[in-house]
Amino acid sequence: MTDSPQKRILKRKNRCKGIITAVIIAAQLLTSSILFAEAPPATFTPAENWEDYDYFNFAEALQKSLYFYDAQKCGVEAGYDHGGRLEWRGACHEVDERIPISNTSLSEAFLAKYRHIIDPDGDGTVDVHGGFHDAGDHVRFGLPQSYTAGTLGWGFYEFRESFRAIGEEEHMIEILRYFTDTFLRCSFMDEEGNIVAFCYMVGEGDEDHCYWGPPELYPEEYLRSRPADFATFDDPGSDVCASTAAALCTSYLNFKDEDPEYAEKCLTVAKALYDFAVKYRGLHKGDGYYTSDYDEDELAWAAVWLYECTGDMKYINDIVAVDETGNYVGYMKRIIPDTFKQNVWYNSWVHCWDAVWGGTFIKLNELFPENELFDFIARWNVEYLSGGKCPHEDPNDHNYCKPSPAGYTMINGWGSARYNAAAQLCALVYMKNNPDRTDFGEWAKSQMEYLMGRNPMGYSYIVGYGYEKGLPFAKHPHHRAAHGSKTNSMNDPEEHRHILWGALVGGPDLNDYHIDSTTEYAYNEVAVDYNAAFVGALAGLYKYYGQGHEPIPNFPPLEPETDDYFCEAKIVRETKDSTQVLLRIHNESTRPPHYETGMMARYFFNISELIENGQSIDDVIFTIEYDEQISMQQEPVVYRGPFKWDDAGTYYFEFDWSGRKIYGDRELQISFRVKQDSNYMTHWDSSNDYSRQGLTNEYAISKNVPVYLNGVKVYGEEPPKLSPTPTPTIDPSQTPDANASISVSYKCGVKDGTKNTIRATINIKNTGTTPVNLSDIKVRYWFTSDGNEQNNFVCDYAAFGTDKVKGIVKKIENSVPGADTYCEISFTEDAGRLAPGGSTGTIPFRIEGAAEYDQTDDYSYNSEMSDDFGDNTKITAYIKDKLKYGVEPVTIIDITLGDLNYDGKVNSTDYLVLKRYLLGTIDKESDPNFLKAADLNRDGRVNSTDMSLMKRYLLGIITSF
Repeated sequence: MTDSPQKRILKRKNRCKGIITAVIIAAQLLTSSILFAEAPPATFTPAENWEDYDYFNFAEALQKSLYFYDAQKCGVEAGYDHGGRLEWRGACHEVDERIPISNTSLSEAFLAKYRHIIDPDGDGTVDVHGGFHDAGDHVRFGLPQSYTAGTLGWGFYEFRESFRAIGEEEHMIEILRYFTDTFLRCSFMDEEGNIVAFCYMVGEGDEDHCYWGPPELYPEEYLRSRPADFATFDDPGSDVCASTAAALCTSYLNFKDEDPEYAEKCLTVAKALYDFAVKYRGLHKGDGYYTSDYDEDELAWAAVWLYECTGDMKYINDIVAVDETGNYVGYMKRIIPDTFKQNVWYNSWVHCWDAVWGGTFIKLNELFPENELFDFIARWNVEYLSGGKCPHEDPNDHNYCKPSPAGYTMINGWGSARYNAAAQLCALVYMKNNPDRTDFGEWAKSQMEYLMGRNPMGYSYIVGYGYEKGLPFAKHPHHRAAHGSKTNSMNDPEEHRHILWGALVGGPDLNDYHIDSTTEYAYNEVAVDYNAAFVGALAGLYKYYGQGHEPIPNFPPLEPETDDYFCEAKIVRETKDSTQVLLRIHNESTRPPHYETGMMARYFFNISELIENGQSIDDVIFTIEYDEQISMQQEPVVYRGPFKWDDAGTYYFEFDWSGRKIYGDRELQISFRVKQDSNYMTHWDSSNDYSRQGLTNEYAISKNVPVYLNGVKVYGEEPPKLSPTPTPTIDPSQTPDANASISVSYKCGVKDGTKNTIRATINIKNTGTTPVNLSDIKVRYWFTSDGNEQNNFVCDYAAFGTDKVKGIVKKIENSVPGADTYCEISFTEDAGRLAPGGSTGTIPFRIEGAAEYDQTDDYSYNSEMSDDFGDNTKITAYIKDKLKYGVEPVTIIDITLGDLNYDGKVNSTDYLVLKRYLLGTIDKESDPNFLKAADLNRDGRVNSTDMSLMKRYLLGIITSF
């Protein structure tokens, strides 16, 4: 029986061998793939002694490379608490389990025919969950997803023993099954087992790329509109369906021994997807991302794997079919069209998501080693990509990919490392099937060593490689989850929150230059397809060159413990009667990041100073000045309180964000203002507030503002519960506490042109640690009377009432220059108390005389303090007659005119004493103090004139002597 044209092709020798010309090769290179010229980057200085880098551990690199896929998982299973392997990954995109059919690409015509298959329970949704995020984003793109699964499966199939040797076989199976579980779930078949729809993409690229943050915190508005794209009879996707069929075939081969039932299911769906792709030709759209140039390579890639799974030559015939004239009519027509006139192809590209010819011919060569054409195409491709390190068999063929100055094969400037690693995988599989080509393995090893760190940049392009030895590696991959931004910015934080273990970053350019920056996606992007061939290449290198290499024990390490929840605070404004505080509560969870809906904080304050002055919690006015929740158009915080904490005046307010989704931080500005007491005095003192302690005008974390989660304290400390301090019984005759102290601020009066008036303003402050009764305080203003016999005191204002302010003007018997008189200001018994730190507020007063005053030589006068209050120590202040502030100009002989019985008062008793003295019924001639006190007009005599002045004073006609 004669051979069919297809079988003759399989046996055909390469008729062009030995007659290859530069003209033929050049012509095909110009039509085969992409040629481009790289513009050299700015010059850079290579790392010192980079050639001496010598840490190469294929076991460690292979081990870590798998953990990248744990970072990429999409769905509930990604969560560490659901079996995920990375503590900083959590469940995400759970909406993929129930995407509304209205969010899909399914047409009305399709749904009219197949809705019962897509939505069998009639709830209007479709379950297409699972899979892996594509790159540093959160979309599941069709071609790179299926390419990755197929290429990972291929590497595992070829070098499974390497995974087993380092203890990662189970891990790899877990990854592969997660891919294939998703593909099976997304394949919708009719009752006859035919594919009617395949969901190849979930998410929308443009919208997704507007969000830079962890997948666990994906914005609600994006989740609600998250779409799903399907390949159907009226909207085909033969490229992606065929690619997925190939991936399912590798799973069949990898699982058929330990789980034959699952493997058969993979193969059944793979065949159905292939048939669907063949029947409905047309490229998937993918929203403009990862679009394909044509589908013949994916169809051939699927066909070769289906042949390996089934042994059915029809799949190979689909690739190599020719007509009666010998021209290809199968998939190879795409690369060897009729116009070539030669049965040869020079593949200058590499196995990748959009061009799987490289892998296809490696497989064809493996399955049909006697076919010289398959061998030539597979071998020539690797030789070309080696840049001449693996020479062509034809000595006249000098066509090679141009390497970098350091010998690195750079096929494309965007993600060069992925293409390099794919070339390595092809080289190693070819060497496995052709053991004499050890130069293929040596070249692959040199390229991987370059990626591991022996390169002019001086660091590894494998994230986390050499971490345990403190070796440098790329630390800023373009990856949202690992970066962990909370502000939708690639630049915040500056350093990644997590190590993206095993990720292969984009890599260097043709000049061996690289930029390790999150924003430089061409250099530092990572993606599922970047690691796909990389994993297989490492497995092959471990098999051939990894003797003595060991994986890292107890990997991955746990990340350092951090405080996920806390509160920052700062003082915004503080006055004598109020305090404003800005709180910033934090949910900084990163392992994994997640929203919290039960956050609460408490602010503790103490009002013992109010209680001591007869006030209560009812005199505290609390206000929320700003709530960031409201500015975000969300529900405002709920505040409760004040609640009593102890019997010593401690209270707290509670700020509850329960039911509000919080991640990052929320600001809340609060204020406390105290009412005046019955004497119009304020006694607010925030210095004893527990949550106020240590705060400044700059944000700082405060443990005194405890944070609670669902009612349980998770950060900070609550204050101790204090007992009230017993109020001691005070004997008015006792000497006051030696620690009692006061100060007086002074301001010179306004110059209003009035010459017979002295004006000044004082403010008395309690600078001690105990309250002071105002009735125990006296203030003296020293001046010269300049001939004025009558000096009248007037208080213009006091917060607690001018009727509670007294003033008396006294002559100084032993006067000195600048002071022959002083005005003594005091307070009534009901004026109130000054709490520690409290003040009277401003008390403007004046002294009026009949004649003009010359204040320029007055002791207490200071014209330089006419604009602002100052510290004038020439005004003196006393507590229970003990000097506490200022410097007296003279130690006075303290005789009060009219006080004849020395009781400190001038009243009717003194009038009777004077009358009896003048009538001669008592003898006071031997008492000089009496004679001075009774000489009211200071004429050196005590007579009826003094009696008349006394009477006028008591009647209120005059106010001083």
